[in-house]
Amino acid sequence: MTKASLILPPGWIKARRYHLLAPLAALAVVALLQNTWVAQLLEDQTVNLRFRARSAFDKRADDRLVFVAVDEFSLTYLGRWPWPRTTQAALLDNLAAANDIPHTISYDVMFTEKSDQDAAQTPLPPGQTPPKGPDEIFGDSISQFASVITGAQILETRETLGAADAAAVKKRTTSELASLGSTQPLTQLRGDLSKIYGSDMANFPIPPIRSQSLIAFVNDNPSPVDGIRHTVPLVVRIQDKYFPSLALQTICQMLSVDADKVDVDLPNRVIKLTNLSGKTWNIPVDEGGYYTINYRRQDAFDSVPFGALLQNLAQHLQKNGPPIDPKCDVRNKTLFIGENAFALADLGPSPLSSRSPLPYVHLNVINNVLQNDYLSFVPMYWVVIGWLITTWVTLLRLKDAPLVEAVTMPIVTTVVYILIAFAIFWLWSIQIMLAWPVISYGTVNFGGVVLRWREEQKGRQMIKQVFAQMLSPEIVGHLMDHPENVKMGGSKRAVTILFSDIRDYTKFSEGLDDEELVRQINTYFERMVNCIKECQGTLHKFIGDAIMSVWGDIASVAMGPEIDAQNAVRSALLMRQRLRELNEERRELKLTPIRIGIGLNHGTVLVGLIGALSRSEFTVMGDAVNTASRLEGITKEFHTDLAISESVRKLIGDDFLCRRLGFIQLKGKMNATLVYEVLAEKSNIADAKMTAEGVAQYEEAFDHFLARRFAKAEAAFVACQKNYPEDYCTDEYLKASREFIANPPPPDWDGRIVMKTK
Repeated sequence: MTKASLILPPGWIKARRYHLLAPLAALAVVALLQNTWVAQLLEDQTVNLRFRARSAFDKRADDRLVFVAVDEFSLTYLGRWPWPRTTQAALLDNLAAANDIPHTISYDVMFTEKSDQDAAQTPLPPGQTPPKGPDEIFGDSISQFASVITGAQILETRETLGAADAAAVKKRTTSELASLGSTQPLTQLRGDLSKIYGSDMANFPIPPIRSQSLIAFVNDNPSPVDGIRHTVPLVVRIQDKYFPSLALQTICQMLSVDADKVDVDLPNRVIKLTNLSGKTWNIPVDEGGYYTINYRRQDAFDSVPFGALLQNLAQHLQKNGPPIDPKCDVRNKTLFIGENAFALADLGPSPLSSRSPLPYVHLNVINNVLQNDYLSFVPMYWVVIGWLITTWVTLLRLKDAPLVEAVTMPIVTTVVYILIAFAIFWLWSIQIMLAWPVISYGTVNFGGVVLRWREEQKGRQMIKQVFAQMLSPEIVGHLMDHPENVKMGGSKRAVTILFSDIRDYTKFSEGLDDEELVRQINTYFERMVNCIKECQGTLHKFIGDAIMSVWGDIASVAMGPEIDAQNAVRSALLMRQRLRELNEERRELKLTPIRIGIGLNHGTVLVGLIGALSRSEFTVMGDAVNTASRLEGITKEFHTDLAISESVRKLIGDDFLCRRLGFIQLKGKMNATLVYEVLAEKSNIADAKMTAEGVAQYEEAFDHFLARRFAKAEAAFVACQKNYPEDYCTDEYLKASREFIANPPPPDWDGRIVMKTK
């Protein structure tokens, strides 16, 4: 005997090849598809959903940041955009005059071309000094402040410019790189610098502005997958020099970090900032210097319209003018000036909005660093390990688990994982892969369910073949051959009892003479009794037009409570089928169709010869018999032909398609019990009046009803009614749900239906 055989039963691995190998195959497929457009789009959408779910609870942005918005109010107040440079200068001059000095001013606005006024200077007489143009005026206004940042832009238009124009732009870029004023390139860089986003061409601010301000790059290209700026480069390359982005330059100015103290460490995926006092900040980036933005909602940032700020400062500077509005008090703040009007083009999608002002891209980056509010990521290998363990455990556990568990466990596991992914993102900004783990987990488990279904179908077929070769014994023959098994007075046994009865017997028998009535009722009894025999049941008696039969009453032929109960249900379903065939024959003969009701219950009864020595009958007695009779009776009330008790439902397992008729207190009983309707055996589900999906939909609605969630129950029953408009139970529970919405039941209501008749 091998060591492996001591650990695992023979054939264990072979029987579980799918369960062991399918997760590995799924991971191989994920590896092939992970970097495709579809896979990235799905994952990005899950990230966007997490941002949106969290946004309502976002904390306020750093109060040092103020977004000065070129918005609709400002356009109405100052006119069509772009405004004259003198208007830009007026804001700076008013800030200086009011001594309302910001710490830093950042422009997410391009000043790369001369203004029209500067381009069209009127010729002056010789010797006369020309007046300063708007660009020089704006440059002088900038010079009043210690830290003003204006935007530059990387150009990637070599193909569209043509070789000659591209060479000219590159030459111009080289020239402008030599005259950047106080802007210093970054020098502390390590790693593969070829991965840094860059170009040999760029647009810089014009000289009067460039000479008085710091330069930073505004490029923030959207994702080609969904058009959202999930990442932005914090460092860019222009020819052989490296410069900070607009966000990084703003951060450096706010934190008093010089260019030579910006340490770009690509191998360790971090940009380290060190200020004059030695304090450090570590900004996480990828191997190309790209930063992943942790978006917060727009109204988390302080904002003031450009026009309102200019207007308030102008009024304040008037003689006896009002004080500066607290909303416009920007002393020691960082002003970030950019477009925020829907009439302008500087809009794009974000995780929180389909049209978001693009300045918020940079604002979020700045705020993330100031508040140490970074996204972190669960490493891929941990996700893979956790996924493998969870999938293997689920598949192996569910191979032989009850059907309910086999269905619910993967669903619950998936929901829990999704909730965890959202929770850790919400609480700690931790991002974990969501799309592929959920999709692949669901796919693998669905395959396991299909495989199990096929195996069960094969097993059922084998069982059918075995039982097809068996003859069911006759009761009289058994009693004659084994009289010791039955004694006067009987013995207690757990059995399943079936009662069936003809509906509207008076209507059925009306107009028939006695001889014809006996002939027709005998034909009906013969078909029904054959159903009982074929399913190994015991026919006990006829009670008028009713039939009583039992499974499990004789020890030598009993197959155990579960199989006996299943055979009893199969007998009832066969009676339904044979009655359908009989009614087809009756219709051809112009006879009234026969309708029946069937009730099934399982319980402990007294089995044996009951009566006197002179005359006795083999039968069963007990409360379980009465309950079976009551169940047959309630089929009239619920417009069905087959009702079973909860005790039978528990015994028959998952081989049958069932649904709950109600939580019913039978007449003469103090306690209520769940009563079920059997729709079909799952091996013959085509005959069911509802599909498995329809039953699941109905059961969900019924759960809401019992839990007093009447609004949800109403919605679910309405959906069920669309698929099954003639279903009586759906209609009745829908009416009840609506009534309880209007008039809620008392607190002690438990959903029971009290039967007044047998």
